[in-house]
Amino acid sequence: MTSDELITYIEHPELLNKRTLPETKELAKQYPYFQSAALLYLMNLKATNDLLYQSELKRVALLVPDRSVLERILNAEPSSDSIYSLPDVDSKTTESAKLEQQELIDKFIETDPHIKPVDDSVSGDIGVKNNDDINVTDSIFTESLANIYIKQQQYSKAIRIFEKLNLKYPEKSSYFADRIENIRKLTENN
Repeated sequence: MTSDELITYIEHPELLNKRTLPETKELAKQYPYFQSAALLYLMNLKATNDLLYQSELKRVALLVPDRSVLERILNAEPSSDSIYSLPDVDSKTTESAKLEQQELIDKFIETDPHIKPVDDSVSGDIGVKNNDDINVTDSIFTESLANIYIKQQQYSKAIRIFEKLNLKYPEKSSYFADRIENIRKLTENN
């Protein structure tokens, strides 16, 4: 299907028939997230009273953010509506909504809310104290966390995590001992 044909079918959905069904199906299949192609295929299914219409309607309904627009397009009289025409919106309603939004923004700016800083002695839910002491539940200690500390060059924290992991998993004690030794060598080199 060429782009000119696509535009023609979008502007004149009454031209959709059994002959156009394979073209619209292929277009919708080739571009599964192209909303207009999916709607065009759905409209073609409806125009030809195809049995796949109901199942395709469920799929296309997921692609369309506003189902009222989908309903309006599918229930429109031929040539009175196209896929791209917007629903009628009362301009007064739009203006009042804009005013409400602006009032809300102005009120937010007036109150000037701030997020309170966290006390330096205790940082968050994980219980990190004074940047060097680790006071965390054992469930958070993982090798990944230790590796992150190594990348951040916080070697003492990484060593403490490996020591706790060594106690928790004694069968891997030689592995953790090697990791601790390697970190200590890193700290000596820096």
